[in-house]
Amino acid sequence: MNLKDIAKLAGVSPSTVSRVVNSGDTSAASRETQEKIWSVVRMEGYIPNQTARSLRRPQNPPKRTIREIDCVYARIAGSLIDPFFTTLMHHVEVEAMARGYNLRYQFSIADLEPEKFSNSVSNVEAAIVLGRIDERALKKLQQYYKHLVCTGLQETDFPVDQVVSSGYRAAYSCVEYLHSLGHRDICYLGEVENEQRYLGYADAMGKHGVQDTLPYVAEAMFTPAGGFEAVNQLLERRQSFTAILCANDMLAVGAMRALKEHALRIPRDVSLVGINDMETVRYMDPMLTTVNIPLEEMGRHVAKLLIDRIEGGHRLPVKIALPNALILRESSGPVRPEP
Repeated sequence: MNLKDIAKLAGVSPSTVSRVVNSGDTSAASRETQEKIWSVVRMEGYIPNQTARSLRRPQNPPKRTIREIDCVYARIAGSLIDPFFTTLMHHVEVEAMARGYNLRYQFSIADLEPEKFSNSVSNVEAAIVLGRIDERALKKLQQYYKHLVCTGLQETDFPVDQVVSSGYRAAYSCVEYLHSLGHRDICYLGEVENEQRYLGYADAMGKHGVQDTLPYVAEAMFTPAGGFEAVNQLLERRQSFTAILCANDMLAVGAMRALKEHALRIPRDVSLVGINDMETVRYMDPMLTTVNIPLEEMGRHVAKLLIDRIEGGHRLPVKIALPNALILRESSGPVRPEP
C-alpha cells in the first residue's frame, strides 16, 4: 500500500494525499476530503513514511510564538481566591503552557461593563469561563472573544464548549448517602437561584418524601462567613436538622465553626458534608466528608479543548462531563436515635 493506492481509494491526487498525510497541511484539502483520506489510511493500515516526512520538514523549525488566553470568573470577585478555581486554573495553566499558550489576564464578570474591559481583551481571541454564567453575560463575552470554553460544576444548554463535573449529581449523591445513614432532616447551605447543586439536593429530598425544602434551606454566599451565618440562621429559627449539606467546602468551614460554638458535636449531633474536596478539609477536626471534583483532569481537558478549538480541530460545541466521587471522612455518621 502506497500513496498512489490511498489516492485511488480516496478519489484524489497522490500529491493531495502526500500533503495531508506526510506534511499535516490542513489547508491542502477540504475538511471532508481530509476525513476521507484519513478514513482510507486507517482502514488500510497505512503508515506514513517518517523518513520522507523529516526530509520535507526543517530540522530546526522556528519556535512558535506564544499565544494568549484570558480567564473570566463568572461569579463575584471573591472567586479569584476560591481554592476550587485557583486549583483548577493551575492545572489549566500547566497544560496550556506545555502547548505554547499563556494565561494572560484574569478578571471577574463584574468587570464586563467598564471601558477597561474592551481595551484589555483586544489582542486575545480566546477565554476560559469559570463557574455559572447566564446567557446575557455569555453573549457579552462572545462580542470580544472568538473562542470560549466554560468549566465548573454547572452544565449549560448554551452552544459553547464546556468541561463540567456535575454539581447536580454531587449534591444528589450527598443526600442519598445521608439518607442511607438514617438522616431525614437534611439542611442545605448555599446559593439557590439557577444553582444545580440546589436542584440536586431538592430532587433527592423530594424522592424521599420532602417536597417543601424551603424550611431546610439557608441561602448563603460560597464563603466561610456565609456558612457561619447560615448555620446561625437555621438555629435562630429553630429548624430541626441532623445533617447539613454545604454546596462547597468553604461554606462547610464556617458551618463547622458555628456548630461548635453552639456545642453541637460533629457527627454525633450533626453530620456535615461538603462539595469540592479542597486540600484544607483534610486537616479540619473532624475531617470533612465531601465530594471530590477531578480538578486536574478538568483543567487539562479545558486547555486541550480550547486549544483544539483555536487551532481548528473542531467546530461543533463539545461537552466533556467528568465524574465526581463522595469521599467519606469523620464529619458524617449515622443519625443518633431519639433518647
